[in-house]
Amino acid sequence: MAKQFSLEHFLEPLMDNPSYFSKRMFGGLSIYYEDLMVLVLMESPEDREWRGTKYSFDLWNGVMICTDRERHPELHESFKGLISHPVLGKWLYLPMSDLAFESTFSALVEAIADNSPLIGIAPGTRSRKKAKSKARKKKTPALKAKDIKKPPAKKSSVRKTKTTNKPKKKKRT
Repeated sequence: MAKQFSLEHFLEPLMDNPSYFSKRMFGGLSIYYEDLMVLVLMESPEDREWRGTKYSFDLWNGVMICTDRERHPELHESFKGLISHPVLGKWLYLPMSDLAFESTFSALVEAIADNSPLIGIAPGTRSRKKAKSKARKKKTPALKAKDIKKPPAKKSSVRKTKTTNKPKKKKRT
């Protein structure tokens, strides 16, 4: 049975729209609205460490707001409690431990329903800067032994003779 997310009830104002859908992503639930990925619900409490760094809050227990870095300042002003996610810095994060979590999350859902230009990314898109740097970093595939052509064997100047172990036939006279 699929995991149910306790935060899904906040999304009811969006669910009546035919463009609304959700799907599993990174152990969470990604939310799509009007052809944009707008939120990712994460419910994994007590996970406070990432690659050896410990944080004072749960990294994967709250709501990630899908947006561009250029929109972060406006969203920080409009919705108190949002932070840049320490692992996925391109998105903002509202930890469930925030004292105003419910009211802030409800306000975010209302902004999405009103088609706020601050929230949402086209799924599968990357910024041009990252796409270019990834293209530069792309490595050439390693050659396999079967793909390596062997140079032609050099012809020896010494004439090879055919050797056999058969006894020579004697001529009849």
